[in-house]
Amino acid sequence: MGNRKQTVSEPSADEDCIRFDDIEMDQTKYQLKKAGQIVHTEPLVFDFITYIVRHRDRVVSRYELIEQLWQGRFISDATVAGCIKSARKAIGDSGEKQTYIRTVRGRGVQFVGSIEAYAVALTAPLTECHSAATTPSSLVVLPFQVFGDDDKLDPLADGLVENLTTVLTRVPLLFVVSRTSSFALKGQSLSALEVGEKVGVRYLLEGSLQLVGTHVRANVQLIETRNGFHVWAQQFERPERADVVKLFLDDILPRLEPRLSQAIYKDLGGLGGDATPGQLLLKASSLLSTKGWHQKTFAEAADLLRDAIKGEPDLALARANLALVLGLGHRVGLLDRSGAVAEEALLEAGRALDLDALDSNVVGIAACAIADAGQAERAVPLLKNAIELNPSNGQAWTALGSAFALLGKAEEAIESLKHGIAISPMDSRLAVWRAVLAGVLLQTRANDEARSEAESACQCDDKNYLPRVALAAVLVGGGDLAGAKRTISEAQRAKSDLSQEEISLFTGRKLGKVLGSFL
Repeated sequence: MGNRKQTVSEPSADEDCIRFDDIEMDQTKYQLKKAGQIVHTEPLVFDFITYIVRHRDRVVSRYELIEQLWQGRFISDATVAGCIKSARKAIGDSGEKQTYIRTVRGRGVQFVGSIEAYAVALTAPLTECHSAATTPSSLVVLPFQVFGDDDKLDPLADGLVENLTTVLTRVPLLFVVSRTSSFALKGQSLSALEVGEKVGVRYLLEGSLQLVGTHVRANVQLIETRNGFHVWAQQFERPERADVVKLFLDDILPRLEPRLSQAIYKDLGGLGGDATPGQLLLKASSLLSTKGWHQKTFAEAADLLRDAIKGEPDLALARANLALVLGLGHRVGLLDRSGAVAEEALLEAGRALDLDALDSNVVGIAACAIADAGQAERAVPLLKNAIELNPSNGQAWTALGSAFALLGKAEEAIESLKHGIAISPMDSRLAVWRAVLAGVLLQTRANDEARSEAESACQCDDKNYLPRVALAAVLVGGGDLAGAKRTISEAQRAKSDLSQEEISLFTGRKLGKVLGSFL
């Protein structure tokens, strides 16, 4: 996968194209051909390939790409990663092969193909940025309007937009434009089509706030930018109080996320026929939270992700999620505890990182899998890199906390877990995150706080046994054996075949033996 020898010929007067292998890129027609056949290419993707070819003598960083192709606008890591992925697909490359576009982990990308010819026109700077190209399954949360003269609604509106932007980054395969880019549109009167062209997104979420007596009313709409159609709209009303933003999030997210997932599902493959790799990934991603943690659901999720990878081998997010299902299943005893499962998890995590080391979600999920598979020390710097790529990645923060816990670094674990939970308060994985936090707090003898976190974890998910095991462990630590026994019975309702071995893998042997006696 190293650099291939570059043979550059002198440009001729009638050439305005790049050629490498069977690829021809005509600059005058803005057209890409592969083996003589025209390949539909978004203008932004065409510009990306042109730019890295021109600068093929060095690695081009993500920041340079944003500056040159997106004119310095703040965009998500996933948008850049999506552009790179589309470019690879257009020229017959992949993140696994990297024949032409090589990812240099932590630095950027470099064109490593063999250029046969190029024209003088190629050496001139791009005169037009085609950033209006719309990325499928992409969304911007626009600044909410405030009706009325009450200034105290302004910070509420901004806080709601910021929280929605952060939390929605967890939706698989959804590209979310950054808060900074969103607020750059504040005060502009733009149609849905104009927003789509300006920011390059398929969907926009907009809303308004107003005071109605002692209540705050929020109107929220999800709109498709191509046609202005409303995908979803709803009105919410809550008493005016300090935690009104959280209350609105509690109302909005459970209703919004299913609509977004349906829209993404359609974007990825339309209706009918066999499921696409992206659709398989979406199904697998929701399986554990909707059906609970069991041997069957872990095995089913793994099979769905393997099928997704067969259909699209360079789908980094599918490989990262497969690694996580395998690593986590190995760690908690819901998949074979032999070394084969952990070995496959590590292999898939490595492949995901090779495919896309610039996507914070891919890096965070793959690194979490590495920790779960028994290499927590290796996972820590990777998780720190995921956080550097996107400080709002709650999953990476909590995975870092979990890795610290595995390494016996309780203080660092608690700090990272609490931060991850705070910035992603409505995540579907919250029950597990709080259960892990409760376990670490118990180790530090912070029993009251541990009990509070464990009880909150149980409230977050009634299908998962792990929070109840965490609470039972806390109750044993506080001397409440009767309460612990009742809680283990509740854990058995979530997982009827719960074993002492599975309990011990989470609590440790000593506590596991006590709790196992209640089964």
